[in-house]
Amino acid sequence: MKVTAVAGGTGSAKLLRGLQSLPVDLTVIANVGDNIWIHRLYVCPDVDIAMYTLAGIANPKTGWGIKGDTFSTLSQISRIGGETWFKLGDRDLATSALRTGMLRRGMTLTAVTDRLRKSFGVKCELLPATDQNLETRIDTPLGDMHLQEFWVREKGEPEVTGVHYRGASRASITAEVRRALSGADRVVICPANPITSIGPMLAISGFAKELAGSDARVVALSPMVGEAPFSGPAGKLMKAAGRKADSVGIASMYQKFVDCIVVASEDQAMKKRIEALGIECVTSETMMKSREDERRLARELLKV
Repeated sequence: MKVTAVAGGTGSAKLLRGLQSLPVDLTVIANVGDNIWIHRLYVCPDVDIAMYTLAGIANPKTGWGIKGDTFSTLSQISRIGGETWFKLGDRDLATSALRTGMLRRGMTLTAVTDRLRKSFGVKCELLPATDQNLETRIDTPLGDMHLQEFWVREKGEPEVTGVHYRGASRASITAEVRRALSGADRVVICPANPITSIGPMLAISGFAKELAGSDARVVALSPMVGEAPFSGPAGKLMKAAGRKADSVGIASMYQKFVDCIVVASEDQAMKKRIEALGIECVTSETMMKSREDERRLARELLKV
């Protein structure tokens, strides 16, 4: 089975690991809306979280970065007056330094990512959603700010008045992403933040159209239990975007392209409302507390 997973950051990582453990031909499409320039280096948080997770070297405590990494470079930057609110370990910085150098030599982000994932021993294809610049921007009373500034530097505290995707009108999907979506037997929308992980990809020209037109069965795992996300600011951002902060809200966002959505058993009462949107709904134990949970949910998403 050819499986294409549409993934964000830490919310998607466990499911990616579960999918990788199964005998499938896996391709991962990663969000680039939270990419950011830090210390003149181009950092791709969601791409790297997927890459480190699939390579088996992700930090198990945080879900991001590399396990056992050190922070000597960041400590030195702090000593000489630089900003250190974005925590990048020494080995993580090496990834971004190499990426930046290759990009400056004219390589596309797709080609760079392919070289990096092979260097880390990742067997499945890993694709950025676009090669063009795309930024998720959060509108707040303090002004417009990058998603990383909002979530990491400001700890998600400011009121959110809106979300927009800078560069989306000029961005387009790559030939590799188009092939991964159109040629899949199953497309899995991972349990990522729908506004800041999946939303940026849907804003890219051709992405949502390719999803809707794919012959693949498209299934999604909701990142919500009740009105609370597995992690991150999804609930707050969904409300700011005028969406219900629950699995019904997720289903309404994915209505044009999703065939089936798997929601938490606790949300059984939402099943009829989701099915009224024309989407099949299956309930399951959606929290992934162990590797077996990851494999179980991955198998379920390939069967529903």
